[in-house]
Amino acid sequence: MPLFTAQHGRAGALAFIASAPLLLFSTTTQAVDLELKNAFGSVNAGYANWNSGLENVHRGEVWKLTADFGAIFNKGEFYSFYENNVLNHEVSGQNYVLSAQTHIRLFSSDYSVMGKVYGQFDNTWGDDLDMMYGLGYLGWSGKWGFFKPYLAFHNQSSDYYSRRPGIGSASGRNGYVAGWTTAYFFSLWDQSFVLSDWHEFEFDRNDAYAEQQHGVNGINGGLTLTWKFYPHLKASFTWRYFKNKLGYDGFGDQLIYMLGYEF
Repeated sequence: MPLFTAQHGRAGALAFIASAPLLLFSTTTQAVDLELKNAFGSVNAGYANWNSGLENVHRGEVWKLTADFGAIFNKGEFYSFYENNVLNHEVSGQNYVLSAQTHIRLFSSDYSVMGKVYGQFDNTWGDDLDMMYGLGYLGWSGKWGFFKPYLAFHNQSSDYYSRRPGIGSASGRNGYVAGWTTAYFFSLWDQSFVLSDWHEFEFDRNDAYAEQQHGVNGINGGLTLTWKFYPHLKASFTWRYFKNKLGYDGFGDQLIYMLGYEF
């Protein structure tokens, strides 16, 4: 297949995956009184370095583009994220990350049915699509910020297949995930800042995925400090951390520097 056609086919698949949770959310809530409370989004460009931080991962420098969109309703919320990595390499060496997450409130309470789709698509290393579904909690929020934990089952679709006898594919049931998204809003020297974190513990992985990621359990997350220094403009610094994840054995991290436009 020509590279141009393959890339556009991949883009179509990414767009479908990103829109599916939002379409599901809209379908399940159109018959009720749905009120939009807030919507937000941004586009960002920046630089990351695998070789700086607490651990030198020896994967070099990365130029990247990202975009995110979110909406909060009285009945729940939705958030999506897209990332194009390794722009300083040929197209064959680039990779793409897509995430879409939703919480739907249970009977108008602070408890929610939670779902998340996380896809990583790599032109050389391999592709995987993580699907999580479980329960969350939305009750810890205010002008100070928010803390939104969740616990979910974890299924996966992956092209990784173990060469060891009896192990098989990484696709299928892949254990459990416990995680959160959180943010703290504050001002300093008359400037607006946000300290945010997303974090996931992965437990009881299947044998093939545990082999690929060097452990039955793993950690994945990112701690970000954002400075909103001008209307619609922001600068952020992220400490991206992981353990037995992203194909790395043990603890690793990455430093990310971004400039963005909020709309």
